Amino acid sequence: MDWDWAVGGITAEIPRTTGPECINYMTDRRRWTETALLSVLFIYIMHSSWKRLAPIRLPPPHEIQKSHSPMRLFLLISMSLIFGIEMGFKLAGRSMIFALNPCHVQTCLQIYLLAAKPTKTTTALFRIQMSNLNGPFLAFLFPEVEGRTYPFEQATYWIQHALLYIIPIYILRSGTYTIEDTKDFKWCKIGTSFMLFYHFLLLSPLSILTGINLDHMLCAAMSDPFQGQNYRLFACCHQALLCPILSKGTMLLFASRKSYNSHEIGVHQAVSCEDFREQSGTEHVMYQEYATPESLTAEYTMPTTKID
Repeated sequence: MDWDWAVGGITAEIPRTTGPECINYMTDRRRWTETALLSVLFIYIMHSSWKRLAPIRLPPPHEIQKSHSPMRLFLLISMSLIFGIEMGFKLAGRSMIFALNPCHVQTCLQIYLLAAKPTKTTTALFRIQMSNLNGPFLAFLFPEVEGRTYPFEQATYWIQHALLYIIPIYILRSGTYTIEDTKDFKWCKIGTSFMLFYHFLLLSPLSILTGINLDHMLCAAMSDPFQGQNYRLFACCHQALLCPILSKGTMLLFASRKSYNSHEIGVHQAVSCEDFREQSGTEHVMYQEYATPESLTAEYTMPTTKID
């Protein structure tokens, strides 16, 4: 199969993009060992955090059925348009493999979240992507626009990464999706671990096989302060700190009370376990309008009322 459309336009003209310096930055044995061991660690963190998740509660039915606001539609159209232009640049430059970089994946996810209605699945996806705000943050802090030579190509870089931060802020302000308590870091652990897992399980092997530095998994960026063979281990450490700081900081600054109004912290106040057992004589599970972690993939069903 001819992959020229995906990798044919990538050259070593831009430092640390491909080429012998990047390929030989560290040994493949070291790369594969890190990939295997760290992937197992991230799976363990995600699994252990998932089992201890608090239930998700959805907004009231009338909130779920509300039409999308003009601002939400504007952001949806804007992000879709910018993403389409960006993919056009990738195809024109025969560098489509860079579409696998996390910011492009997060762009697709945010487009879906803007278009979809609140469900248990979309709420979980929103909470997970809140731990991936390090992408747009670092894109502004350490911009990489040297290889963007087409007209408007650099502008799409700035607009796309700005929208990646603006859209979560809008969702938090509008209360479209409920969020966890600010003291609850289990969703942060899942989101950060999944982001790093994506890097090591997908981007790292592809970088080794193609010799292309996908999101700096083959060699460190020129601006990376942690140069050397341990740079990926250092990245796991500082991103494990940065992601929760950005996630919780953004929630504290911009989340409206509406985002918390269906929060699960109040579900245990309805009736205590002892009182319930005294009333029934047996152990029951009280019905609540929330999802358990095992049923996150189930869809929300609108209640119906018979009108005579």
